[in-house]
Amino acid sequence: MREAAGGSRLTLFTGAVVVLLILWVPVAYQPLPGVNEYFMLLSLWVGLMYTISMQSFRTIGYPVTLFPIFQGYMAITGYTILLETGFMIAAFLGMVVYTIRIGEESREIIPASTRFMLVTLLSLRATTFILQSSRSWILSSQYLTAAALVGAVFISVFLNQVLHFLIEYRGMHLFGQVLKKYSRSAVYPGFFVLFLLPAAMQTKVPSSNVWEWNLVTGVATIIIIQTGLSLMLDRARFSHSRTRFLENELGKHSEILTDLDTSIEALRILARFWFQASEPEAVRVTWKNISFICPTGYDPHGRAPLRREGEEGLALEVWPTSRTTLDRDRVEIFILQTETVLKNLELRDTVFKSGWKCLEAMVYSLDKSDSRQTGYSRIVADIAKEIGIRLGMSTGELEDLEMAAMLHLTAAILEKAKEDWQEVFSADPSRTQFQLPPEVVRGIRHLTENYDGTGKPEGLSGAAIPLISRILAVASNFVANSSNQSLESAILELKRRSGLIFDPDIVSAMEELSSGTESNIVS
Repeated sequence: MREAAGGSRLTLFTGAVVVLLILWVPVAYQPLPGVNEYFMLLSLWVGLMYTISMQSFRTIGYPVTLFPIFQGYMAITGYTILLETGFMIAAFLGMVVYTIRIGEESREIIPASTRFMLVTLLSLRATTFILQSSRSWILSSQYLTAAALVGAVFISVFLNQVLHFLIEYRGMHLFGQVLKKYSRSAVYPGFFVLFLLPAAMQTKVPSSNVWEWNLVTGVATIIIIQTGLSLMLDRARFSHSRTRFLENELGKHSEILTDLDTSIEALRILARFWFQASEPEAVRVTWKNISFICPTGYDPHGRAPLRREGEEGLALEVWPTSRTTLDRDRVEIFILQTETVLKNLELRDTVFKSGWKCLEAMVYSLDKSDSRQTGYSRIVADIAKEIGIRLGMSTGELEDLEMAAMLHLTAAILEKAKEDWQEVFSADPSRTQFQLPPEVVRGIRHLTENYDGTGKPEGLSGAAIPLISRILAVASNFVANSSNQSLESAILELKRRSGLIFDPDIVSAMEELSSGTESNIVS
């Protein structure tokens, strides 16, 4: 799980703020008499680094890691500058190992590790500041020490969660999730910190042999527990999450793929899905002459994959690892669903092309009935698209613009017939069988609006007029005028009414388009 490491938002500013807060928190460094400082440094360094690097996540998202135990222990017993420096190094290196272990992107490793180190150091100093004034009193009683150790862990975990939340701030509505994660992730370290209770009790009046033995035993026990928790959670997640993931995704798979526009997108998503679900070395999907492999650039070195092929030719090839498990029934269902979607996509593409041919035939008839030159609407559509490209419109927006241009003559026809636009061209398929995108309908409907607000049907002005309408107004006027006069005269006519009837920016784009070698588009 990459929640702890991925998506680092540590900027230079936030990093500087955290450093200033660390320096601002007044901590009294306290040498421990009779305690071998270097032995303590080594023990805590090993335990801290190991528990950070081996941390794991429950499937519902909260971390299972015992490193806050060492924050709580140091806050109760006290520490020196050397121990604090060792804490920083161990926290940083432990997170580096963790991010590498989970396959984090290389560019995220250093920022995520630095952020983690600063946050844990700040929470350590803040917890120490809260408890340091009553440290002697706490260590005077075994029960007080036990309660304080648990409390220090709870404070550390809470500060860790809150500080990460503030660095990644996305709104207070997410603070409830932070509290839920805190309540869950504090349970394990809050309980197992008691294994360091004997070592904590010995720090007040240490006996070297007893203290060292207690510390080593406590740290070793915590390392064993962290290993067991991580292995147990990883194994449970690999089996439970994979099964649950496949069941959930199989139910949604057809719906997800149906929303796609091309077979290439469907194959790419299919390859990524099986790569995540079955945890192989690589996955390749092939449909007709199209093939995708995930991860990109994988070289099988002559290894033969496990292969499943559908009735329509969709092939799924998997290069397994020791953890890869493929359920034959689920694979076959998945392939069948995907083949159905791929065939639907091809059918939809065929219907779309046929629809455009019918649309162009209808527009050709409209051109002739309006006594204009043959191909008039096609010319307007081509010019409108060039203007749209210059204005930075997306592919989808350009498609809407082209469709509106091909149908823009219906604005005048329907206006004369006094038809209701929403009844004739409705975006609601339950009201009509002739469905158009809403943006196309709006673009045609507001074609006769004027930039200064004096037009029809609603008197819109400026940017309130749909961009499609503003582009079509310029393109259609230019084509109509250039049919019986020079291009220069048509442009002068547009410029004369720029700011009144037409959008000045679009007029400028049209002027650039008509100049130089690009004038052949309107010839």
